[in-house]
Amino acid sequence: MKLAKFKIDVTPPDECAIGFGLGRKTDGCRDPLWFRGIILDDNGKKLLIASIDYCGLMNRAHDELVSMLANAVNTWTELIIIHCIHQHDAPLVNLEINDILDVETFSSEWWRKLCSECAAAAKKALKHTREVKYTGYAERRLHGYASNRRVMNEDGSFKGTRYSRCADEKLKKMPVGTIDPFLRTAAFLDEEENILASMSFYATHPQVANGRNLFSADAPGEAMRLLEIEFSETFPCFFTGAGGNVTAGKYASPDDLEGNLIRFGKILSDGISGNLKTLQKEECRSFDIISETFDFPRKAVKKLRARDVLANENEKLCRAVLQSCDGYKENSTYRARMFRCGNLKIVFLPGEPFVEYQLYLQSLLPDEFIALAGNCSDNFLYLPLAKSFDEGGYEPRYYCWCTLEIEKKLKNTLKKLTGN
Repeated sequence: MKLAKFKIDVTPPDECAIGFGLGRKTDGCRDPLWFRGIILDDNGKKLLIASIDYCGLMNRAHDELVSMLANAVNTWTELIIIHCIHQHDAPLVNLEINDILDVETFSSEWWRKLCSECAAAAKKALKHTREVKYTGYAERRLHGYASNRRVMNEDGSFKGTRYSRCADEKLKKMPVGTIDPFLRTAAFLDEEENILASMSFYATHPQVANGRNLFSADAPGEAMRLLEIEFSETFPCFFTGAGGNVTAGKYASPDDLEGNLIRFGKILSDGISGNLKTLQKEECRSFDIISETFDFPRKAVKKLRARDVLANENEKLCRAVLQSCDGYKENSTYRARMFRCGNLKIVFLPGEPFVEYQLYLQSLLPDEFIALAGNCSDNFLYLPLAKSFDEGGYEPRYYCWCTLEIEKKLKNTLKKLTGN
């Protein structure tokens, strides 16, 4: 198997706004946003796995990038996986809401140009492939980072939301709650056991420094910067796991944003560094991509009308996003994929699944290495548990258009992927 890799700056122009591209223009850029791509060529079967410093890609924006990358590397669209790390001082590109809200968020012309540049970088990378002799994997527990943001009372009722930079001391002092504390790393190595590229996975909302109106890759970006200094040739990539209901809210400062970025970036960097130094290695084998689909269980979504009077602009935006997802015909089907190469397994899921789905996946293969990345397109938004809808809270009420059937369907799909 051969490996190619590429990295391209995808920071939007300063005249763009953060998030969905609405509101005031950004004040600039704290640090660049990167598209990092790994291409695996297994006797002509090419797989491209990418991690991008964006909050999300939805609907047509995601599919246009997938299509251009597939054409560039001469493979099927099913073998293109694009993950958004989900930092919140970064773009969340949804071109459909332009028509729904009669605004221009990010221009289609700019997006097509950026997709073309990413595709050109991928095609160029194929001229510089390296032979993969070994794969490696490792995991370790991180301390003082993730905490469940759905804080519950002792009787199991919902108490409050512990957001990423929680200022409520009562919520901060509540227990960590349900998380997956393990940082997992997979790597590809050459004949001399030099690391050619690595992918690391951790389940939490990644942002700890958002709100400064500056484009930034936040703590994961700082971690990648530190790793590129320590391991100059290893091409580290980061992937957010099933962190839909997980943040750093218990541990992050509500006001020392730069301090948060530096501190949590170092926690991630140290953890990944430790994994890279303790890899369990095996000879590289051929890879498989296993795919499972189900009909997405959707709520009824009301269309926005000109005469609708909404409480605020956030509610209007949320309604527009839900409408865009409901109206995009490809969203009728949810597709989960698993990469398998020897004992190395990685599951890629669209949307923002709750961490319980990641823990369930681990329970299916308790003695094996298996990692998970969410946000592989954000079309399906929050994916709560069935009980979450009765409990209430932010996630099942906003930016969520699934029904409680999602838990049964998604868990059944994970069982199929893992052969259970």
